[in-house]
Parts: sequence; structure tokens; C-alpha cells
Amino acid sequence: MTTLFGAKSTADEVLAGTKLINKRYLVTGVSSGIGLETARSLVAHGATVIGAVRDIAKAELASGGIKTSALNGGGKFELVELDLGSLASVRACANYLLEQGEHFDGIIANAGVMATPFGKTDDGFETQFGINYVGHFALINMLMPLLVGQSYT
Repeated sequence: MTTLFGAKSTADEVLAGTKLINKRYLVTGVSSGIGLETARSLVAHGATVIGAVRDIAKAELASGGIKTSALNGGGKFELVELDLGSLASVRACANYLLEQGEHFDGIIANAGVMATPFGKTDDGFETQFGINYVGHFALINMLMPLLVGQSYT
């Protein structure tokens, strides 16, 4: 079996020919790396992206290319503060998004840390586990009412 994409495929290659106008995504960790590139490609194809980041100032500096892609591709981009190492921050971010009441077509839980020295999150979890798993788990569960296609009857 052959596939169209592989380890070296880019986000633009994956989304080629796809129009994401009127689609809305939450992407965590858009201040660097894969999250930054994912957000850029989504807005370049017309999507609205809410980028959740720990450091708004750092993300503002890093996201110039996203804003340019949004202008060229018809998408929209905005930032919200989210520190996945603090469940209080996760709750605050989720509550802010819930208050807005705008649905998401998808959540890309990208933010994370790797190979960190031993430490603990604000809530006492080991750093990597707390940020990569617990923080995202809590966030996505709180935002379930905003996910398109979800029914809670």
C-alpha cells in the first residue's frame, strides 16, 4: 500500500486543494515549531485559527508569517493565553473560549515539552506528563461543547 504523504510532507502539501473558509480551529503551541507551521498553513487555506500560547509576547513576534498567510489566504488568526502546566490557566482559557461561544471544527493539541529536567507543574504533576497530557486532556474536555458535531443529550 502506498500513501500520498510521508515523514517529509509539509502542511501545505497535506492541505493542497483544500478550502477551509468558515472552518475554525484551536491550535496549542503556535509560538514555534510544528504549531506555528500548522497555524500558518490553516490560515493560508482560509481557516480561522485561535492560537493558544503560554507567552503572548513571544508568539506575537513569531507569528508574523501567520498574519501574512492569513491576509493572503483569507483566514483569520488570533492568540489566547494558555499555560498547560497550570490547570488554573487551562480553566481560564477554556472559560474565555466558552464565553465566546464560537464552535471549533477541530482542536490540534500540539504544545508540549520533551526531555525536560525533572520538575513539577503548578498542580504537582511531573512536568512532561502534566503539560503534554493532563493539560490538554483538561482543556479538550472543557471545550467539548464547542466542538462541531458533538451532542450531549
